[in-house]
Amino acid sequence: MHRLARIGRVVGWLPLAALLISCGGGNGDASSDSPSASTADAKTARAAEFVPPLPPSSEASLKGMWSDVYNWPIVAVHSVLLPDGRVMTYGSDTTGLQTGHANYDVWDSSGAPDAGHLTLDNATGTDIFCSSQLVLPQTGNVFIAGGDVWTGTRTTNGPNNNTNLFDSASASLTRGPNMLRARWYSSSTTLINGETYIQGGSGGGDRPEVRGIDGSFRLLNGANTSSIGSSFPRNFVAPDGRVFGYDPGNGQMYWVDPTGNGTISLLGKFNAAYSGGWYSSTAMYRPGRILQISGNSPGAYTIDITSGTPVVAATQSLSSTRAWVNATILADGKVVATSGSQVVGEATGYNNTAEIWDPATGQWAQGAIAQKMRLYHSNALLLPDGSVLVSGGGATQPTPLADPNKNNLNAEIYYPPYLFAASGARASRPVIGNAPTWIDIGKTFGVDVANAAAVSRITLVKTGSMSHSFNMDQRFLDLTFKTNGSHVSIQAPTRAGEAPPGYYMLFVFNEAGVPSIAKMLRLGIATNPNPATNPVLGNPGAQTTLVGTAIDLPLSASDPNGDVMTYAATGLPPGLSIDSGTGRISGSPTLA
Repeated sequence: MHRLARIGRVVGWLPLAALLISCGGGNGDASSDSPSASTADAKTARAAEFVPPLPPSSEASLKGMWSDVYNWPIVAVHSVLLPDGRVMTYGSDTTGLQTGHANYDVWDSSGAPDAGHLTLDNATGTDIFCSSQLVLPQTGNVFIAGGDVWTGTRTTNGPNNNTNLFDSASASLTRGPNMLRARWYSSSTTLINGETYIQGGSGGGDRPEVRGIDGSFRLLNGANTSSIGSSFPRNFVAPDGRVFGYDPGNGQMYWVDPTGNGTISLLGKFNAAYSGGWYSSTAMYRPGRILQISGNSPGAYTIDITSGTPVVAATQSLSSTRAWVNATILADGKVVATSGSQVVGEATGYNNTAEIWDPATGQWAQGAIAQKMRLYHSNALLLPDGSVLVSGGGATQPTPLADPNKNNLNAEIYYPPYLFAASGARASRPVIGNAPTWIDIGKTFGVDVANAAAVSRITLVKTGSMSHSFNMDQRFLDLTFKTNGSHVSIQAPTRAGEAPPGYYMLFVFNEAGVPSIAKMLRLGIATNPNPATNPVLGNPGAQTTLVGTAIDLPLSASDPNGDVMTYAATGLPPGLSIDSGTGRISGSPTLA
């Protein structure tokens, strides 16, 4: 007598059957989906690595090391990493006097900091000193909002409403349309739709405005920011696409919806002891998670906005108070603090130690010690080779300064511990071969890496743009991946709020935790900010058959990225199997 064998309801096990194993689809390697892609992608290039002519310290794998001090043409009050790995700086003339009216500089980061400079005259008529700036995601050019007023003989420490564009291909600086408010000490933030949100600055503290993709400006009359400090407000794109911000002077937190006329929702204030003042520093070290450090105390704390309600918590304090400290996200997602002193803008209690905060433990580690004291107007930028350019400090007045510590026409580079082997020697680095120059939200893409099986981690870090201890553009994400031979398939970020459009550095780590030199990628403006990314398996319905009866059941599945899929199944009756390539279930059940 035959017995019936039941294949469990498809809904019970088939949803576990379709597994994504290979990436590279979804036009992740293509740039043809944007008419401006070829122009922008031409500005990206593989960055080289500058190795300082110094023997590494025996403690380099624990503390990192600093380069020598190198001459720099100006005091770098502002610094921004360009899509091709060069660095634009401005903020003083070539003698170190406060002004952005005279000069700006472009440095090739593949060489020594005292070489490869293109120092140019600012012929726009705008003093861009104490403006805000960031790289535009559409073009790779640098947008500069506002700045100081130039009388013809000197700066006045007052706001202007000018905008300027730096063309990263030609290195030219040209005037753009005026803003609707004059702004000096404003913040600029890239929104998920590619527009630029501009808030604060003396002269514009009452209302923010948005620069459209076409270069026009829209005042957000529905978002009254008059009660919020106007000096470089700390603003971030949240995972849901809104702007989260806080006043570093009093801890007032807020949400801004920048659509239409804009709206603002004032939230609570965090502990005044945590606020740090506007000479503190901050970094969104993971999507929706912010680290705020020092300023008026050694304190540090995190702000978690992932739930929509900010949660503020203390983390380990730094070794000392560091007013005008700079927080820089490293290639591995840790945060390094550089520069600063116990007394605002003064040498008292200055701290030259690189302190590294680990998000996994909430603890700080003491790194190597720099040579130069850097106070007000200092900067720090992560470079494509994983090192940190530390520059500036000075240009605090439009008349000559006698104190060399306040006139830093120089720069240093910090090399984090991940660049060194346990012996102290420079570590062998993985090398990224073929890689796209353009990726999209939710899509997958591929890169080639020799010995891909040894890849342990892949990270994405947005190019930085910094001034006054606030990096307006840096972001960090870990990416999921799968290796196959020398090919690595990578899932791009899946939510535009976690990775706003623009230019990012892609780092690949080996099993020893050593990063590659980054590949520069352009992340496009998402047409859908939260696209589907998971494969979808069709449900063939409940199946029954007799023991010993042959079965041939094809499954169907689709992937929104167009990726190659593989199939697996759990709970199949004995005698049945699934073809991993086609998803066809076949065989004859042997047991009920």
